[in-house]
Amino acid sequence: MEIITTEKFEKATYPNESNRFNLAMLTGIPIAILGLILTIASFGLILIYIGVIVFFVWFSLSIAKMNLVGNSVKVSSHNFPEIFNIYTEVKKELSYTKEVQIYIVEDGSVNAFLAKFFKTQFIVLNSELVKDMLSNKDKLIQMKWIIARFVGALKAKHFKTTILKLIFENLERIKIFNFFLLPYERATQYTGDNIGMMVTQNVEQSIVAFNKLMVGNDLSLKIEFRGILDQGKMLRNDSFFSFLARAFSSHPHLINRYLNLLAYASKEFPEQFDKYISDLDNETKHNLFRMLPYY
Repeated sequence: MEIITTEKFEKATYPNESNRFNLAMLTGIPIAILGLILTIASFGLILIYIGVIVFFVWFSLSIAKMNLVGNSVKVSSHNFPEIFNIYTEVKKELSYTKEVQIYIVEDGSVNAFLAKFFKTQFIVLNSELVKDMLSNKDKLIQMKWIIARFVGALKAKHFKTTILKLIFENLERIKIFNFFLLPYERATQYTGDNIGMMVTQNVEQSIVAFNKLMVGNDLSLKIEFRGILDQGKMLRNDSFFSFLARAFSSHPHLINRYLNLLAYASKEFPEQFDKYISDLDNETKHNLFRMLPYY
């Protein structure tokens, strides 16, 4: 087990994440304050309004957590100890000391998500995802990528804009200014994927795990690398509508996340990356390197 240094952790950060955060703060805070003033200044209730929003979100998330406690299985040393051991190992490698609870829910989809608000933070894993990742050592590495990208997000404090986003979403007249926050949120998704690979130190299994999030366990085996590149070209060639399609989303296009993972792999794990693309013909490799984002 290798303890991740601060320098190595920072290398996993998406190049534009810091700039996007600064943009979100410089534009978002004044706009949010102005919106609150225009909306409720006549009642002198700005702080109360913010407090109500914060309380409502905390209250709702606490209820959701209790629903998980009552209707799912919590990962522990007793239930799903393999996942619990991975979680414990990831926390040590990332030097993250706060508790993160993990719950497994019965669901037909292959997915996972992280929820955090103040001290409430938990990871939800769907049963379809879990059952495919516990059968052998390689698949446990895939699970480690999932856990590491979420714990890494907490370590990187990727929820710094939560209050600002809540204000925007609860004031109709300034909701459009989420446009200034969402580029930062998309950047954090890239960083989370990179952190997962950084912790596993396994390019192939990290990408396999990502493929499963894209299309599910069974179909992930049928994904053809060249097809992903073709879709990447389509996004690049139709850049205007591609931009509009993602402009108001908190997550990047999955194809772009895939290419970002490869770019990170080419920089931090060049030998594994070269092996991963070794079967590609020269033309495909050339197209790939043209499309990879800069690191």
